Amino acid sequence: SRVLGFTGLGYLAVVAFTLRSTPRSAAASKARGGAIALLRLPGFLAVTAAFTAIAVANWLIYTWLPLFLYDRYHLSLSGAGFSATFYLQAASYVGVVAGGVFTDRWATHNPRARAWMQMAGLALAAPFLAALGVAGSMPVLIAALVAFGLGRGLYDCNTMPLLRSVTGGERSATGYGILNMAGCLAGGIGAAGAGWMQERVGLAAAFELAAVVLMAGALALRGLVVKENKTLEVS
Repeated sequence: SRVLGFTGLGYLAVVAFTLRSTPRSAAASKARGGAIALLRLPGFLAVTAAFTAIAVANWLIYTWLPLFLYDRYHLSLSGAGFSATFYLQAASYVGVVAGGVFTDRWATHNPRARAWMQMAGLALAAPFLAALGVAGSMPVLIAALVAFGLGRGLYDCNTMPLLRSVTGGERSATGYGILNMAGCLAGGIGAAGAGWMQERVGLAAAFELAAVVLMAGALALRGLVVKENKTLEVS
């Protein structure tokens, strides 16, 4: 933690001396209103709900999956840590790159492409998150981790582009701050709740509940992909 802290301070010093302020543009002047104005934008609450859902799943996996693998499959601590991260992150990388390339092309003729891809990613990830808790063997578990990672990658590669489409770009930094705040709050509560469940009903139930949250996040985006919704007509 000290290494990370001092690295962050060093990065802060570099940014402080290299970034230059720019004149306020006319578009930036229109962006006043802060968080309240963002919350009133059509589609912003849906984007926030989806981001919060994936945050709950991520925090649950990062916090508890190594212990779950250690207990369920009797892996070593290093083996549990490797299995809980490698397959998931490798698949997420593939999903981010491939999903980004595909969605960029799709979005040139369908302004709702990014919302569709995020919905698909969450819908793919949800059942395989639940499968983590009931997998009967390591090969099945690895397959579930890979599928979840691919779905998460498809979602992740469209987070900022979709946010900019909803906010118009002028408030995207503030919007991303709100997403992170909501995601960290929900993720922290979810991780703590999983700890409570672990002592009573087991972590498998926590993964299944998080899968339900993921599917709810996918459904939250439905309003952005219907043809009657004009929010994403200009992206």
